[in-house]
Amino acid sequence: MIAGRMALGILVALEVAAGCRRGPAPAEPVKVIVTKNGWEPWKIPARKGEKLVLLVTRTTDETCATELVIPEAGVNVPLPLGKEVRIELTPERTGPLRFSCAMKMFQGVIEVR
Repeated sequence: MIAGRMALGILVALEVAAGCRRGPAPAEPVKVIVTKNGWEPWKIPARKGEKLVLLVTRTTDETCATELVIPEAGVNVPLPLGKEVRIELTPERTGPLRFSCAMKMFQGVIEVR
């Protein structure tokens, strides 16, 4: 009986320790749609030092938003019509991180806290 409790205690301690090493659960990917009105959503929340995953789909050929550009993060990704594109980045500072199309006509912001 005592050996069983000790074994259970060790297993619980190992589970807790393993959970601590994993760190926080990754945030859910953010779906961004490019429409004739621009980015939807145009404002995206994020956390400093945590990976942000954007799943971007361009649904129109009526705008110049054929790529997503985040100069500060070194991101410049083509957005083929009708195909979901995965963009991953880890914001390194708090504050606004601006994104746009290449011509800067359609703009959005990642609010990093």
